[in-house]
Amino acid sequence: MRTIFFLIAFITEAILCVAQPVIRVEKQPFVNIGRSAYYWQDSLGNTSFKQVEQFKAERFSKGSSAIFNGGTSGKVWWMKIRFERNSQTLPYLFIDYANIDSITLFYRDTQGKLNMVSSGMFNLKKSDASLGTGYAFPLNLAKAPVGEVYIRMRAMNTLLVPAKLVTESVLNHELIKAYSLQLIYVGIALMILIFHVFMYIVTRSKLFALYFARVILLYFIVMVCYLQGYGLLLGQFASKFILVHAHFFIALGYICTILFNNYFLKLKRQLPQLNRFFIALIIGWALILICSLWDGRSITNALTQIFFLLTSLLFLYSSIQVIIIRGYAKNNPLIWCYVFGWIPVALVSIYFVFSLMELIPFQSYSFNLLTLAGIVEGILISLGLFGQRLRLLARHNAHFRRQRILLHEQVEGYRKQLNKKTALPEEPLSLKELIELAQSRDPSFMKKFKETEATFIEELLRISPQLLPAELEFCAYIRLNFDTKEIARTCRLSVRAVESRKYRLRKKLGIDGETNMHNWMLDLTNLS
Repeated sequence: MRTIFFLIAFITEAILCVAQPVIRVEKQPFVNIGRSAYYWQDSLGNTSFKQVEQFKAERFSKGSSAIFNGGTSGKVWWMKIRFERNSQTLPYLFIDYANIDSITLFYRDTQGKLNMVSSGMFNLKKSDASLGTGYAFPLNLAKAPVGEVYIRMRAMNTLLVPAKLVTESVLNHELIKAYSLQLIYVGIALMILIFHVFMYIVTRSKLFALYFARVILLYFIVMVCYLQGYGLLLGQFASKFILVHAHFFIALGYICTILFNNYFLKLKRQLPQLNRFFIALIIGWALILICSLWDGRSITNALTQIFFLLTSLLFLYSSIQVIIIRGYAKNNPLIWCYVFGWIPVALVSIYFVFSLMELIPFQSYSFNLLTLAGIVEGILISLGLFGQRLRLLARHNAHFRRQRILLHEQVEGYRKQLNKKTALPEEPLSLKELIELAQSRDPSFMKKFKETEATFIEELLRISPQLLPAELEFCAYIRLNFDTKEIARTCRLSVRAVESRKYRLRKKLGIDGETNMHNWMLDLTNLS
């Protein structure tokens, strides 16, 4: 029974393949006709049109998706389309993708004469009907009512062919609508770019500079100039350079993004193992960058797909680990936008890589998904960056408030001590008793020391009013002739930490490096 089923299915497919149904141009919607077209791969790349024209119908394979995916091998493909129109209709073949190395269109007119039109990024002439994001071929001389069009195509990057066969009125109307939407996307991207330029000028933070580089490289150069074909507006030389070296800009953009992500999330401290993995990714992207300079498109295509997917997923994983699990955004919910910003990028990267590997078919909305994900990412990441700046400002303000309160309390305390007019003061302790209190870590040590050495404390504050209580205690140890190791043991610090504090005290009190600090402290007043 299964054999009979497969036999019926095979015969049905063969009949459909031989039949090659005709596409009607009248009232044809603005959709891709990839499933209605037929394809043949020219492995040698030198088959002439006359030979292809003589092929039997079953030699061509029927399209399986709306957008034809010819892979990244640089092979030559032929597309065959049969269409029907009346004599008053002017049909257009519109290929809505500019980054095809070469396209040659073949069709016969009513007298059987062959018409051939060559175009593509490497065959582009000033007279060609290029619309920025694709190529439009008028078929006014094609045979009516039923005509056949053969398209020879080749691309060393990814050969994607969203082909549409429509009337002139449909083409004009839909292109105006599509270009209006693209202008809105570009306008939003420009606003994001201006925001990061402004924030960099104000804060001088390299976070904004790195994300600014990402937007320029991956959105404006790769997505707008390369994928959408607007590089043609910069001139044929610039558009061809971007086409040939597209992976250079992609690799450079992702290197900047990895540095941005590592710096934003402090991965070197938060996730050191993942940080080392990102460093390995930077090396991988650098290899792609170098290979792309020698036009190694066949090599860099597969590597770019792998690193694109891996890097995008790791961005999302690292942001979840640091911001959600480790609570980096606990005091500022805006930083959560950083996590949400990488979600559409990760999902679209999975979709695109699987589509390029032909695990799932390309659809008509595929290119818009990438643009939309880039815009959503830009908005959310910008909000996350703004939230991070607010968090840092809040921390700095809180620190300055604490310092001001401590300083105020310290000044008030000393003022009360100096103005205190009470009965006879307590009998001052001897030097030996002060040393014993310090060595035993007695909490009352500093209180007794201030009472005994009030003049010494007053002189220190006169020289440097900004001395903190901990620094005054440090000066007390030095005046009592404690060496570095004794101070480290008493304060439970490392020797290096004690030496660092001594260095800072020298700077605050204006003691040069050659002066003995103990002698200097003794010289302030006579030791009791």
